[in-house]
Amino acid sequence: MTQVNVSSFDIWAVGICVVIGGQYFSWNLGLAAGTLSYGVAVGLMGSAYLCLSLSMAEVTSMVPFAGGAYGLGRCTLGYYVGFILGCCEFLEYIIYVSVSVVTLGDMLTAQWTGLHDAVWVVWFLSYVVGCAAFVHSKVFWMWTRLLVVVSIGLLLLYCVGSMPYLDVTLITQSEFAIIGGGYGFMQASPQAAWLFVGIESLNTLSGGVAHPKATIPKGQVACMLTLLITATWVFVVSIALPPGMPSVSTVLVPLNYGYTKMFGISDDATTMLAVPATFATAQGFMLSYANILDAMANSKLLPPFLAHRHPVHGTPVNALLVGSALSFGLCFVIQTCSLGVIMFNVCMLFGFMAYMAQCVGYIFLKRRHKSMERLFHSPAGIGGAVFAMCVWSLNIVSIVGFQQDDQVGVGIAFGVVALCSVYYQGYAKYHQSYSDEEQKLMFFAHVAKHNQSKRFRIMHMNRSKRYSTTSGYSGTSRTIAVKQQRRTSGGASTAIEAESSKALEATGSDQK
Repeated sequence: MTQVNVSSFDIWAVGICVVIGGQYFSWNLGLAAGTLSYGVAVGLMGSAYLCLSLSMAEVTSMVPFAGGAYGLGRCTLGYYVGFILGCCEFLEYIIYVSVSVVTLGDMLTAQWTGLHDAVWVVWFLSYVVGCAAFVHSKVFWMWTRLLVVVSIGLLLLYCVGSMPYLDVTLITQSEFAIIGGGYGFMQASPQAAWLFVGIESLNTLSGGVAHPKATIPKGQVACMLTLLITATWVFVVSIALPPGMPSVSTVLVPLNYGYTKMFGISDDATTMLAVPATFATAQGFMLSYANILDAMANSKLLPPFLAHRHPVHGTPVNALLVGSALSFGLCFVIQTCSLGVIMFNVCMLFGFMAYMAQCVGYIFLKRRHKSMERLFHSPAGIGGAVFAMCVWSLNIVSIVGFQQDDQVGVGIAFGVVALCSVYYQGYAKYHQSYSDEEQKLMFFAHVAKHNQSKRFRIMHMNRSKRYSTTSGYSGTSRTIAVKQQRRTSGGASTAIEAESSKALEATGSDQK
């Protein structure tokens, strides 16, 4: 989309729309591990997302790159790893949209059973409406404001309206505090991501916002703090509202218990109140995967036709349509094979890998470019990023080893990564370049990284020459070695400067 002047409130609104659906449904499955165990998992997950948001807010205030994790990944971890991380991130969003749209279909068919045989029509219309909202910038921002008012309004209605019906003794039931011990905790931990996943996608809005360095960090941090409050509130109310555990851990929409008591209507009818937030979440991720596909296509990592934009409104039309087509097709696979939980695990495995890379990128910029101007400073600093990486690592272990799915999810993830690797080695490696946006925002990091590698190679070469020359010889030999080192070092700066001047052709053999 074309750049528009928006406020931090608008960024906050987009973030709420993207994430809030996960606080309506599916997060409650983790309660199978017990209220205390899952409460700890939610606390760790929320803290990790907060640290990630603070880190990404600082990065955006320095380099507002709309391409997601792959931009910094190419600088810090290499070109191949950067490409894989970009694939992980857009696949995370594509899968999440599919899971959300299938859930939306389940909600509607529960109310109108006649839709069951034509649920694909519901999916298709969801993608059509979602894509249509992105065609014009003003329409998108107005539509987002409407969705956020409805979505968060209904959530707050649940939290406040359920207060008279709470039974605090349900919170203190010892038999439901810890279920399954450490294994149960590890199995349930990734489910806590439902409450926060998507907050990181706000960085992909940088290309459509007039002043991203100032507006996105403020909106992102405010959004994350809001989500921490609502997640805690929803969690406590849900386990304290009759019937409490274990019933609340198995229902599709746990908020229904509050709505039915407030309005005296059926469970299927109250499920309709979750539809706006579920759709808002799916739509928000559509824009995220479109922006990432567009950015990667501009860097020639994906076919260039994906970089085509609407001639008037600047919408990444082809990326949006291709990503939505893939996501729509995946809906049939999820529904037919009952892969909802497994695909969520695949989605989050990709997500946690991308988060790790973003934390590494933040540490890289924090340590190597301390003097670079930034409009926001993360109060958590490098320590916060390291803590978040520990939580992501814990949850990666959880998905790989504790999900009792016969490693189907891990197999799918590795299969996809293998296909992406084959594609990279066969095509992307020989076509990749710097997009205009990367040259403008990330070029300094690529040059710094390349120059540092060059320095290390020269230093290693000097040491090797010195040690090989002086070994077993007299002081005269050591004098010769010093002279050789001086001659080599004298040419080092020239070599580094020459390498920097050729950095735009960095897709040559040295970088590949």
